[in-house]
Amino acid sequence: MQSWAIVMTVCEPPALVLANVAWHLATGAAEVHVYLDDPDDPVAVLLRDVPGARVTCCNPGHWRDVALRRKRPESINRRQALNANHALARTEADWLFHIDADEFLWQERSLGEELAVVSELNVELHLPVAERLYRIGAPRETIFDGLFRTSTKGLNRCADGGTHDAKIFGDHLAVLLHGVLGHSAGKCGVRPGAGHRLGIHWSYQGDTRHRVDRYRSTSTRLLHFDGLTPLHWLSKLVRYRDTDPDVMGVADHRKEQIALMTAMVDEPCGLIQLHDELRVFDDSRLQRLRAFGLLHEVPFDPRPAIAPLLPELPDLSPAAFDAALIARTPVLASQIGETAHA
Repeated sequence: MQSWAIVMTVCEPPALVLANVAWHLATGAAEVHVYLDDPDDPVAVLLRDVPGARVTCCNPGHWRDVALRRKRPESINRRQALNANHALARTEADWLFHIDADEFLWQERSLGEELAVVSELNVELHLPVAERLYRIGAPRETIFDGLFRTSTKGLNRCADGGTHDAKIFGDHLAVLLHGVLGHSAGKCGVRPGAGHRLGIHWSYQGDTRHRVDRYRSTSTRLLHFDGLTPLHWLSKLVRYRDTDPDVMGVADHRKEQIALMTAMVDEPCGLIQLHDELRVFDDSRLQRLRAFGLLHEVPFDPRPAIAPLLPELPDLSPAAFDAALIARTPVLASQIGETAHA
């Protein structure tokens, strides 16, 4: 059995950050390294008494030390990578996994046992992704309700080098990447001291751009929520739309999603209709995914696991999450419209 830890750079409503930290500690993480992109983030106080949480406020002094420069890097990807490797140098765990606040490790069997044997290989451990979707008409009691779809990446190949995704997904093909709206790459973990450098989705040999050899986990998946509510999902598209492409590139399928959002923003309830078209499935669409082996039916509810670790269980209702999101970013209401969180 080997120990493992998590690192993430966050700027999200406190309920999500608390749930993420507590979930991973409750399910076996030795440490969770939380880098607060906003150095004044109030969640720092809430995490102070959570055993195993290692909190770093990313203030100007932090960036002078970590980035070896006088100012905070403009690119969020650059900030995430620097923080991940800062934690890699500090962790006492045998392995460190780099994830986002809206991603949760789901173990189908013990990750620690798998790590014990994978450590014999000079590799990163890759966590394949499963992305949350909703069943039409199902209640949404918490921000974690729903089912998960998996990626077709590596599953199908045509003789000409293409895939069968067009036949599988039809009219939705342009907004998907190997069958998911977010990333299909998954995330990875590496061993401290092995000469590896963590990136966003994979790792590298030292300071080079040569990727580390990979072993795909058979014990653990990455559950990616890619928006904890419709408003949260749409806010991500707004952020991608408004990001300077010289700072961070936006994938083609995300550009298609942004174009649809732009076309629907002035329609009554248009953004909710767009969200539901892409993320809310009826039984026939679910059955099609199930038949292709692309439906991961995990009843994910972190509350029983995280309650013992927190002084008070956070309000994980969609309404409370949206209220906190708007309080953090008031301009969202004008950018997206009131109907997006109705």
